Amino acid sequence: MKTKMRGALLLAALLLPVSLAAQYTKPVYISLPGPGNIQHLAYVTAKDRGFYEEMGLPNAQIVYLRGNAVNVQALVSGSVHFSSAFGPAMQTMFRGEQLRILLQIFNQIPFGLITRPEVTRLEDLKGAKIAVTFGGSTYSVLQALFAKYGLPQNSAEYLNIPDNQGKVIALQQGRVAAALMAPPGDQPLLKAGFKRIVYLGDVFKDVPFSALLTTARLIQEEPDLVERMTKAVVKALLYIRANREGSVDIIMRHGKLEQREVAASLYDLMRDAFVPALSAEGVMKRAELEFAVLKERPNFKPELFMDDRFFKTALRSLGQVK
Repeated sequence: MKTKMRGALLLAALLLPVSLAAQYTKPVYISLPGPGNIQHLAYVTAKDRGFYEEMGLPNAQIVYLRGNAVNVQALVSGSVHFSSAFGPAMQTMFRGEQLRILLQIFNQIPFGLITRPEVTRLEDLKGAKIAVTFGGSTYSVLQALFAKYGLPQNSAEYLNIPDNQGKVIALQQGRVAAALMAPPGDQPLLKAGFKRIVYLGDVFKDVPFSALLTTARLIQEEPDLVERMTKAVVKALLYIRANREGSVDIIMRHGKLEQREVAASLYDLMRDAFVPALSAEGVMKRAELEFAVLKERPNFKPELFMDDRFFKTALRSLGQVK
């Protein structure tokens, strides 16, 4: 009788859903530099659609730390488990910091150079004030843009403003003539008559901008956690690409947009940039933009800072490869 009972209990345990039998119950922190940016949509989609819970991460929490440099510091110190501060993280990789790229999640530079109405070309910004984030991607990408068009780094005066809201206010108040911003944060300015004179996604093609990052230490100590997180983010990317209306809903909520046609236009513009991928070539393209602010070009080898095991496992488990 006891043997039959033990057998029945064992069978019941085996029939339980995997998510119930193998939960990672501790809080898991994913840091982003601010809410609303389209390049981070995969993270909020995974939360919105329950993919973190499905992968056994019921306490996955997105935290917003103002400025990408702060996000990198939090990741290096272990205050957060994962981050998306790809460009600024590269500066620490150049110095040999043991960060790891698990997945490229947005294959386009989403920034537009938003200017006051009287500015019509890059040359008009000589001597003007431009809002950027020191230690963040906006500064390095802007320098790469100037270099591409033959303008020196000291063409303009740079004002450090870490968040989109601050950049919007600075432009509206006339304290700066331009700012690099990602949609949908630029929408209030465009509606008010400000201009997008350059879209960086058109200038620098097929450059990964956002990524899933962690530390070599976390991979070594908790590979199961890393695998679960990677699967959740990959599933979110696949959802975004396959579900236009659902993704537009999330863009509206995440970006606090009232007009559906605006969210739909953003989705249509950027849908193809949501690519689950990881390649040394792509990482090197991103690194090239960061070189623009360095005095010396580092001997950077992307392969040393990539770990594609979890990405490949995620693709297999989600039926993307045989």
